Amino acid sequence: MEWLIYLWLGIFVGALAFEFITADMVSIWFSLGAIPSFILALFEVNPIIQVIVFALTTAVLLFFTRPVVLKYFKVNEIKTNVDSVIGQEGHVISRISANVVGRVKLRAQEWSAISDEDIEVDEKIRVLDIEGVKLIVKKL
Repeated sequence: MEWLIYLWLGIFVGALAFEFITADMVSIWFSLGAIPSFILALFEVNPIIQVIVFALTTAVLLFFTRPVVLKYFKVNEIKTNVDSVIGQEGHVISRISANVVGRVKLRAQEWSAISDEDIEVDEKIRVLDIEGVKLIVKKL
């Protein structure tokens, strides 16, 4: 069963190389999951147990640590275009009724906007999200 040692080493190196190429934070978890299986292969543990350990380790790392790691790696991400208006403040230029489209002015641009509350002209708003070409806003 010496070939299993090389299999886990190959998965480790291959997944690590693929991660360096893509930098999507996906294949790194497969690389890390191969480490315990590699160690088990060194001690000639049953191959089925090695595969189970690989699958469990990879799944736990992928589903529980990936979101946390992505949160810290996306810190310096600069929002551009439409995403940059989320969280911005503006004012209403055409009345917004509950779930009826109105108009808002945000950074010298006019936008269609909807809200789940009535908002009168000249009231301040904050952009919560974007749905199609309409802003979803709330009254400040």
